Amino acid sequence: MKKIFIYTVGTLLLVGNYGCKKFLDQVPDDRLTFEQQYQRKSTVDQALANVYSTLPEQNQDRSASASGNAGPWTAASDEADYTLPNFTESINTGAWDATSSQVNYHWQNYYRGIQAASTFMANVNKCTDCNIGGIDIVNRYFNEAKALRAIYYYYLIRQYGPVVLLGNDPTQSDAPLEAISKPRNSMDECVDYVVSELNAAAAGLPATPQANEDYGHITASVADAYKIKTLLTAARPLFNGNTDYAALRNTDGKQLISQTASSAKWTRLAKAAKAFLENPGYSSYALYNVSATPSGLPNTAFNRAFIATRDVFLNGWNSEIIFARGGDVTFYQYSLAPNHNGASGGDKGGSFLSPSQQLVDAFFTANGLPIENDPTYTANGTSSYQAPDPNDQNTPRMISNMFVNREPRFYSSITYSGRKWINPQSNIVTDFTNSGNAGKGAIANNDYTKTGYTSRKHLTVAGWTSGRSVFTTIRLAEIYLDYIEALQESNPSDPDILIYLNRIRTRAGIPPYGSGTGALPIPADMREAIRRERRVELAFEWDRYFYTREWKIAETTDTQIKGLNIAQNAPGFFTPVVVENRVFQKKHYLWPIPNGEIQKVPLIVQNTGW
Repeated sequence: MKKIFIYTVGTLLLVGNYGCKKFLDQVPDDRLTFEQQYQRKSTVDQALANVYSTLPEQNQDRSASASGNAGPWTAASDEADYTLPNFTESINTGAWDATSSQVNYHWQNYYRGIQAASTFMANVNKCTDCNIGGIDIVNRYFNEAKALRAIYYYYLIRQYGPVVLLGNDPTQSDAPLEAISKPRNSMDECVDYVVSELNAAAAGLPATPQANEDYGHITASVADAYKIKTLLTAARPLFNGNTDYAALRNTDGKQLISQTASSAKWTRLAKAAKAFLENPGYSSYALYNVSATPSGLPNTAFNRAFIATRDVFLNGWNSEIIFARGGDVTFYQYSLAPNHNGASGGDKGGSFLSPSQQLVDAFFTANGLPIENDPTYTANGTSSYQAPDPNDQNTPRMISNMFVNREPRFYSSITYSGRKWINPQSNIVTDFTNSGNAGKGAIANNDYTKTGYTSRKHLTVAGWTSGRSVFTTIRLAEIYLDYIEALQESNPSDPDILIYLNRIRTRAGIPPYGSGTGALPIPADMREAIRRERRVELAFEWDRYFYTREWKIAETTDTQIKGLNIAQNAPGFFTPVVVENRVFQKKHYLWPIPNGEIQKVPLIVQNTGW
């Protein structure tokens, strides 16, 4: 591990402390020293930006790489597959191990971020012009870095399980190997540390952004949201009494994952989530809704729900977004746009991100029922149907009954064969059948969908070439789902379960559960109902990969991907087939600790099965 820390500090001095290329281009007599770079706010801002730079850029998930610290989460889950080759293929075939470069770069990147945060915290008080107009910028920046350090630990434990806690002081580049050779802490110790640090940081931060320049910075609400995410990971079965990890012990015999399931962990999570939802400082957060539809689209409840669930990701920093990241999204959006034959610009993409048939089938019907429970649903045949697209009214067309009378979130998330393309200036109707305008038959490379669908969620209405201001990281609906899951596991009779679950369903334009007029009967299996709601609401938000593992169901869910028969034209095209068989073993619930780290620090024990 010594190599990691030396490299981290070296990188910080060469990149973080000098901020950008112009500093590297300076002649030696004009170069800022380490001390000087913390004296002025302009260079302190650059150092803080370096701390933020470790946050993963999931808008690059089609090509996970060290540069954006992006993970392969979407297509390594049962949500989707990427036609374009990337590291998800290694995960899905089981062809990866502790020596894989992607395994190593996540580990190293997050520890570099932790080291950068600790270094920043130790030096930011040297700034001589940071407190302007009575605003304590030093204290605020200190707590942003403290929160970021805890967030990086959260990302580590979610991926690797219990890790090594380094302490609060930055590691010196000349520290002897013995001083930095530490064993892994237990999962409970890691969680308690992250929660404590986020609590402390939140106490020194504004509740929500106070000015335009605050958006994208850590606030108290962001810190609390990450605390909830951490407690959720800790409460779920993967880390809460998982006897599969009975042998996961340090060399001194210390148990790293508790072998006793604790309902108190669910209660702790429920209290944290409720405190967030009842915090008067966070009252500005609300589920995103619209009061009217765009011109040309009838102003019905169904259509308003479609626009709301589409535009919550497109309408900047709206009331639902707790945390988001900026950056270029065209690379990601190109993956969503079908490769329409003969089209150009934003109308012709790569068709790379291919939603699974399992996900398509998870969306409810317009009646708010699972497709298997709705007698009006059929997957056979076709019907004349009008999708709720503003640019496609008064032109119903024949489409597969699989896509008829589905809930609004289905139409805001999935592009299917027979759907009008999203660009209002386009006349394209997407056809994924083999000989269709986006079908595999006329495409010689990998620019086709493997499942007969592409994702529509996150895509701007003008097509993939049009940018948007932010890429959502955490939003209020996720906090609702975390809260009701915690209540279901700790106090299933709590009325808040239905209250918050129904808020999500009502915004989604489907009937609530309960006994009122128009309500559906309360599901007998509420745990499964909550999980299904989560799958649909948070589709393509990099959640599914982790929660199938944290629920310990990935051995069932992650063994194959189904889709439509893209080698056929209609009607054979609409017959679901197995697109890809996948390898999932028990050891895959956690990533391995990089082999190089264990070789350098033998006190670090490897995860079970690796």
